[in-house]
Amino acid sequence: MANLSNDRARKLLGDGKKPVEIAKEFNISRQAIYYHIKKIKKEKEPKSLSSKPTQKKNYSSLIDWRVYNEGLVRRGEFLFDFELFSDWDNELEIMNWSKKGRYYEYPNSFMLFLLRLKAVFKLDYRTTEGIARKLIWFIPSKKAPDYTTLKIRLANLDCEVKVYGNNEEPKEIAMDSSGLKTSNRGEYRMNKYKGKKKKFIKLHIAVDTKTSEVLACEVTTEEISDGKEMDNLINSCKKHGKIKKGLCDAGYDSIENLSKLKKEGIEPVIKPRKTMKLERAKEEIEKEEQRIKLVEDKKKRERIEVRILRLKHLKEYLKDKDKWREDNGYGKRWKVEGRYSVFKRIFGEYVAGRTIEAQKKEVG
Repeated sequence: MANLSNDRARKLLGDGKKPVEIAKEFNISRQAIYYHIKKIKKEKEPKSLSSKPTQKKNYSSLIDWRVYNEGLVRRGEFLFDFELFSDWDNELEIMNWSKKGRYYEYPNSFMLFLLRLKAVFKLDYRTTEGIARKLIWFIPSKKAPDYTTLKIRLANLDCEVKVYGNNEEPKEIAMDSSGLKTSNRGEYRMNKYKGKKKKFIKLHIAVDTKTSEVLACEVTTEEISDGKEMDNLINSCKKHGKIKKGLCDAGYDSIENLSKLKKEGIEPVIKPRKTMKLERAKEEIEKEEQRIKLVEDKKKRERIEVRILRLKHLKEYLKDKDKWREDNGYGKRWKVEGRYSVFKRIFGEYVAGRTIEAQKKEVG
């Protein structure tokens, strides 16, 4: 087998030879020729300004390690918070006040405590019942709930995201989604025994870029696209204050989403999908600007205005991607990626619940 250098490949391609012919001559695969073509193109491309070596930041001086360390320790305290036993009777009295039917025997705080353990350690209901039998020793007069009671009570628990930030300050949010497996089976088992492929669920979150706090959390099936869930995320975030800017990736790029953000008075920073080249984008902007002058219907005018806005964003992005990112602060969107990283490193990439409702509670 003869060796093929980049210079030799460049000469042969310059002479008009096709990759298939070169592959036969040197007795190598076509993929090897395409590798050389890609390498030659990379050599010709001028190095961008962003490729210049940057000085590394000294993050040790920016992080308060005492606070950071305390935050990591608090994760364990959050899981095993036994203060609920000190207020057991008072909480039950409030829950059973004017309740019709059989009274509750266990407060919601105890059920939430068991749900945390079940979700974090991926336990089944019977194992959770065994843990409850040991924990109930703190209250000798009580019996532990059985797994049927646990299943019913946990399904009715409210698991909303708690937000502790300032509601009066306008917020800049970043939105994204990530998949979670509904089974812990490996790919080998599925390929070997031809098992039915399990569907995954999608976790959609919105994060405050200033505080890194999760403002909204939604769980859907895999069929729901990122863009369709943006409306619910925005409505949930509005409960915690005014939103001034929304940072999203190309999955949210649509006329409907831009229209929604515009109506809410939110500055849209959505990475455009490259649906056309720069020259075509300029032509489309001129075409739509001429078209809007002839349209009298209010709804149609609004839709054309949003389309012009999207085309202008696309034009700026195609002109200079780095400048577009810097001018719009798109780099802050990494905050939402960081939340997903923390979530999956601590809790894993799969859920134990079988129904979508159980999976929503577990993720919540």
